[in-house]
Amino acid sequence: MHVFAIIAKSIQSHVCNFDFIGAPLAGIVCMHRDLGPADAVSVGMYLQTLMLALAARGLDTCVEVSVAGYPEVVRAELNIPAELTIICGLAVGYPDPDFPTNKLHIGRDPVAKHVRFINQ
Repeated sequence: MHVFAIIAKSIQSHVCNFDFIGAPLAGIVCMHRDLGPADAVSVGMYLQTLMLALAARGLDTCVEVSVAGYPEVVRAELNIPAELTIICGLAVGYPDPDFPTNKLHIGRDPVAKHVRFINQ
């Protein structure tokens, strides 16, 4: 594949993020600016729980971190108050097994490579 074709596909995949991959429903996850890193972890756990609950109901989700890079635009378009920090977006829709990205299988390291359980 020609280098320009590769670059074009890369740009296309990034632009797709800002369209929430064409999902029929999108959400923006925020947290109050006065909260700290530990609270961000709680927001992440909430987000994971929401995604699992949606999956249990037959819906797929995709976290869209790219929108957090443009908080002024998102804030203006959606009238999000300044005291809320935009963490990410969430695309929600029904699975499409024929969508090319859904055919992509990325290998994962075994848990033991990054986690160590210590017995006391």
